[in-house]
Amino acid sequence: MIDAILFDLDGTILDTLEDLRDACNYAITKYGFNEVTKEDVRKNIGNGILMLIKRCVNFNLDNIDLMHQRFKEYYSKNCNVHTKPYNDIYILLDYIKSKKIKMGVVTNKAYYAAKELIDSHFDGYFDLVLGDQMNIGLERKPNPNIIYYAMDKLNVNDKNKVLYIGDSDVDIDTVNNANILGAFVSYGYRDRELLLEKTNLVYDNVSQLLDYVKSLNE
Repeated sequence: MIDAILFDLDGTILDTLEDLRDACNYAITKYGFNEVTKEDVRKNIGNGILMLIKRCVNFNLDNIDLMHQRFKEYYSKNCNVHTKPYNDIYILLDYIKSKKIKMGVVTNKAYYAAKELIDSHFDGYFDLVLGDQMNIGLERKPNPNIIYYAMDKLNVNDKNKVLYIGDSDVDIDTVNNANILGAFVSYGYRDRELLLEKTNLVYDNVSQLLDYVKSLNE
């Protein structure tokens, strides 16, 4: 039996690409950079907002702090314009909830946006939401300490009974560093082939993921 399931956010439970693209373009075009596409954002996301912007401007760090600030100003007001849950994700969450398994979100997304999106789309589902909160000493994934912090807050002690679900190589590294169970989806922001270079626990849709979660609770 699993005691807790932790989820990544972007590319795992929510499709956030359009709103992230719009925020990136608002931030960078003022400083002479070309607009980025959803595909650009998909490839560059995973290590926090600042790294996303750096990658989108090919690490030209002139005005990087100003671009970062503009992104935050825009995204804080527009993070939930086009964002939507992935197909069937509520079926998975309802199953987990029916089994009284604790659920949390552990993401590198800015906490203000993560909290707003979870409250908007998943009110009542998650027991804990952790985002990019280095101000309180939580290092971003793939540092495992954010996982351990979540376990402590959820009052779960056995790492063998914790499952993390994500969509990226960062999530795979997080699982390995924390020495917990992992499952990874290919419908998100990383190509299936990239995920398979690091793990065989890759699921192409929520239905397959649900079957795996069920198998852990038989």
